[in-house]
Amino acid sequence: MKIPRIHIGQKPTYVKFAQDVDFGVLFKSIEAASDTCFLLESLGEEGRLSRYSIIGFDPEHIITAKGKTITIDDKKYTVANPYTTLKEIVPQHAIARNYAGGLIGYLGYDAANYFEPLLHLRTHDRFDQFMFGVYTDGLILDKITNELFYFYYEKNRLEKVKKLMRLKVKSKQLKVTFVGETLTKKEHAAIINTVKEEIVAGNTLQTQIGFKREFEITGNTLSIYEKLRKVNPSPFMYYIKFGKKKIVGASPELLFRLQNGEMATFPLAGTIKRGKNEAEDKKLARELLSDPKERAEHNMLVDLHRNDLGRVAQFGTVKVRSFMDVVRFSHVQHISSEIVGVIKDSEDMFTALAGNFPAGTLSGAPKIESMKIIERLEPTPRGPYGGAVGHFGFNGDCTFAIAIRTLFVDGNYAFTQASGGIVYDSIAEKEYDEVQRKLAAMKEVLT
Repeated sequence: MKIPRIHIGQKPTYVKFAQDVDFGVLFKSIEAASDTCFLLESLGEEGRLSRYSIIGFDPEHIITAKGKTITIDDKKYTVANPYTTLKEIVPQHAIARNYAGGLIGYLGYDAANYFEPLLHLRTHDRFDQFMFGVYTDGLILDKITNELFYFYYEKNRLEKVKKLMRLKVKSKQLKVTFVGETLTKKEHAAIINTVKEEIVAGNTLQTQIGFKREFEITGNTLSIYEKLRKVNPSPFMYYIKFGKKKIVGASPELLFRLQNGEMATFPLAGTIKRGKNEAEDKKLARELLSDPKERAEHNMLVDLHRNDLGRVAQFGTVKVRSFMDVVRFSHVQHISSEIVGVIKDSEDMFTALAGNFPAGTLSGAPKIESMKIIERLEPTPRGPYGGAVGHFGFNGDCTFAIAIRTLFVDGNYAFTQASGGIVYDSIAEKEYDEVQRKLAAMKEVLT
């Protein structure tokens, strides 16, 4: 059976139709009326790359994959590789410098099976290896001017949007019950010792190990996002809904961005807690930057990200644009760097993302061997955790954040997960505390 291709016009139409609209209230109405929808926004420092927030609803198609089966609108197709099939059916020719529609959703950590034949990662029984909505229209908020734009190709649904803007929504009360963690502190310490044995044996230099916190959830999941954006405002905020499945997150870390031919990645590696005030924050930041273990871990992962980017970049264009800055979030501070490069003419957004997936900061170094160790030692499949959330654009650009500081919901079941980089000098108790700090923002939101 032949897989249908997605067809769009050469360029979308953009219509400015409102201003000073409460984007959050608008999305609340859209979410209540739509089985499938999304909200993407950045609460980072305002600038060129965080200027716009985006809403989409009722996509043209839904595309999912598990194993060698790709499903498009409930029709299943057996293919050699579902991820490479995306490249065959999704257009990349739209003429637009800004967001112009495309695939919105996630790639699970286990989607790495599609990129690396040496990996045989377990798949999660509740979540597909990837899931995307195909959006050919949507809403764009310019946060600087507070102007609201609607874009579309052939099908103009602006009147429906205006009706949704008038919709009044009553939310069901949220109820969250903590179920448990997938590792005890003692079990986590035992795994760290095993990783150290792998390091001594020469199989890895650093490996990311973590665990899940699991919950039972009923009621309005959108209220989780509304609280999360206050408790833990982050550069990559998202609420993505596929029926009973929802991805609700506040990721601090870009996995990969391709924009007008330039690729970028921002590894975060090296963590310390926040202080009680500005002076203590700065003192802790100095401690973080002078810690030999944290510096070595960051250097190692910067090299890994440079190598990954170099696989799909034009020769000589990969550069470290900024190195070892400290960035602050609600509960932790991280060491951050920015690495950029110009994409090869022979590559595109699909192959470029594959070359950088998953993030070294969620796997380890060397990447493939570290992932094999994670697969042996973590008790449950990661599923979407540690993968990517974002979009492949019809204009050939893409942006994906790492799926961390995120709640993954399927019906009444939900989990969040965090991990930390284990090196030979790691102290088990400190590593356990770091994972708990990374889980703290979501824990605060859910209690």
